[in-house]
Amino acid sequence: MRIGLDVDNVILDFDGGMLDAMLLEDKNKRNKGIINENADYILSGMFDWSNSEIVAFMDENTERIACTLRPLEGAKYYMDKLLEEGHELILISNRAYPHYKEPFLTTATTLKNNQINYTKLVITETNDKSSACLQNKVDILVDDRATNCYLAMKNNIKCCLMKSRYEKRSFTDLDSVSNWEELYYKIHGLDA
Repeated sequence: MRIGLDVDNVILDFDGGMLDAMLLEDKNKRNKGIINENADYILSGMFDWSNSEIVAFMDENTERIACTLRPLEGAKYYMDKLLEEGHELILISNRAYPHYKEPFLTTATTLKNNQINYTKLVITETNDKSSACLQNKVDILVDDRATNCYLAMKNNIKCCLMKSRYEKRSFTDLDSVSNWEELYYKIHGLDA
């Protein structure tokens, strides 16, 4: 089976890395820390930063933060297991300018530093990963954004939502998992 995997919040803990960096940066701004624990997302009202401060922070720091990310619990173990079983892992990520100057190199280096094994890495220019899935004959796409899953499903690509810490919604029309162990068994259910 050819499995398409998003990188951020599916393999690497982007939200955790971003939160840590924003907590540090907040000390340089107003030092208020998290003002809304129940914010929809880190960049949506968790801190008292203005929109322009958030954009500037993202433009100046995202690529640096991406270089420091660590794998989600179980990601490396289950990815290695899937590869050993003969599955192909096609990593499909939308890391683009202006947040990334060298998205492919940054991503490949971070994966290598974390000893993450995979079959192929594809960087897309849009959130719609459908064309990359079709070109690489992906059987299922795993993404942390429901919107990206729906775009792929419009092109008859099976999808599974990897729920991140900020995805509180329920989707009756989307397969979803909360961790890599669940994903592993979901993939085996599809493979049967």
